Amino acid sequence: MAFVFEKVPEKDYEFFKSMGLKNCWGNGSLSLSKDTKWCADRDRNAYLVRIGGGFNDMPNFHDFWWDGYTIRIEVVRTSTGNYDDGINITWNIMTLPIPNELWEKQTEILKMINEAFSIDLGWCEKEEVRSVNVKIMCEPEIVEGK
Repeated sequence: MAFVFEKVPEKDYEFFKSMGLKNCWGNGSLSLSKDTKWCADRDRNAYLVRIGGGFNDMPNFHDFWWDGYTIRIEVVRTSTGNYDDGINITWNIMTLPIPNELWEKQTEILKMINEAFSIDLGWCEKEEVRSVNVKIMCEPEIVEGK
């Protein structure tokens, strides 16, 4: 199964909470609402979740959660076009901190992150989007911890 961009289904609320995702400041749990969206690949146990940010020159933050490991990614989202003719979304990935335990799997991780962002529509509806592009603007870096 590939990634699916969707509202978190009610049946997955407990799982979502168990992921232990923190808000964009890292000082509290991420809130879950009926409108929370994620990119989910249940077969690979991989999820991309928007954490927050994106205002006052602050980057957007997304967490890529895979088998209990969380990778906090800084992203700058740009878009062109309009709602009538279609929006072109570009996700510019600015940081890729890979936990040292996963360093040998970085190629697989980068592929999954690229797949997930390629279907992430942000706040747009599918019919409003013409294209989604992903640009990795950095090299992965090894970090300690889960």
